Amino acid sequence: MLTSLLARGQTVESGWNPVFDGKTLNGWHVSGKTGHSGPSKHQSGGRWVVEDGAIIGSQDIPGNGGIVITDQQFGDFEVALEMNNDFGPDSGLFLRSTEDGKAWQAMIDYHVNGNLMGVYGEGLGGKPNVLSFKFLDSVERIQEITSPAPPSLPVLPEAWPKFWRHGQWNELRARIVGNPPHITTWINGVRFCDWQETERRHPDQGGIALQVHGGGDFTKQFVRYRNIRVKKVPQAAENTLTEQERKDGWVLLFDGKTLAGWMNSDRSVPRTPVEEAAINPHRAGHYMMVYTQQWENFVLVADFKISPHCNSGIFVHTSSLTPRPSRDVGFNGIEIAIDDTQTAGFVDTGAVYDLSKPTRNAMRPVGEWNHIEITCHYGLIDVVLNGEKVNSVDLSKFTQPNKRPDGSTHKFDITYRDHPRLGFIGLQDHGSPCWYKNIKLKPLR
Repeated sequence: MLTSLLARGQTVESGWNPVFDGKTLNGWHVSGKTGHSGPSKHQSGGRWVVEDGAIIGSQDIPGNGGIVITDQQFGDFEVALEMNNDFGPDSGLFLRSTEDGKAWQAMIDYHVNGNLMGVYGEGLGGKPNVLSFKFLDSVERIQEITSPAPPSLPVLPEAWPKFWRHGQWNELRARIVGNPPHITTWINGVRFCDWQETERRHPDQGGIALQVHGGGDFTKQFVRYRNIRVKKVPQAAENTLTEQERKDGWVLLFDGKTLAGWMNSDRSVPRTPVEEAAINPHRAGHYMMVYTQQWENFVLVADFKISPHCNSGIFVHTSSLTPRPSRDVGFNGIEIAIDDTQTAGFVDTGAVYDLSKPTRNAMRPVGEWNHIEITCHYGLIDVVLNGEKVNSVDLSKFTQPNKRPDGSTHKFDITYRDHPRLGFIGLQDHGSPCWYKNIKLKPLR
């Protein structure tokens, strides 16, 4: 493959590996298990052959499409290829694809009203479906569409015929990292879509697949792909910020080695050392360990792992650190509960403690790491656990002490509508070991 690439005057970038040898479908297989292979009763997945150094796909009988998918599974990666399709067939580049074609799709809908390199949830309820343009009545005419994902259309419609070279080979590229995934796409080196998914709705790994859509009769029109290569994206080191996170304004609250920036809630020095590159507030010396800087509006993320029978929690807006008479300092903050339970009540994992139940208990079993994201923004608190949004509460609706908005009672003699928004973030010690790492915060305006 390297020789053939160099023969075309191309270079192979460092870190990239070919997944197509230019001669055979070795390392790939055809799947007829998707919904596009109904006309063959799922006995075939379209026609896929190798000719002139390219994978060429079409329907094998009218209306019958499918996918050709790599044997190898990929997690965090970037994939690039060259495309020279007929204008008419609907295709796609599938990321983390299953055998039945469920995937995050970088769209290659190369037809009237279609688009290139938008992001679509194939077999995932059609969510997301984000694109910045669509083709009009010809390949040379496009119309801009306002997209919820950046950037806005980076190529002016009148410049499209020079930017996109129909009938020649153009490069498409897509990158997927994390879960919920961050997906970025490019056309001829220009970034066209940057989508951050908010829910974990698909496995961490899957194949890379190319699609021929079902429906109609596209047995005599073809999709063509060559120079298909992959670069694995290494996972970020523990307790560090990626370059992109720094650019986006994230702050690292724990370096994985020391307790710099942390103190007990009575302002004493924590007694427990760093364990397993994580903070364990158990027996640190007070009700909770807190970060020394106060925050108001922010997104806080962390990974946590609990011990059997654990009772812990993450506190936000803790103000002040001086407890009221006959009250612990926890009454001065708002707790997102973390407990070894299976239920989804007011005191279970994901609850805004005694104020708002989670929709369900999305925590993984004892001993496994979980990922939590807490957003605090002008009295709104959202909780996302392991990629699933499990709670959302509006403190402005808590207008009376000891009462929730629906009139039911809670334990706190506090009017949360008036609770301070600026306060400390804390990790609670309630008698059980619980470990926290990869603690990061992004301030919000």
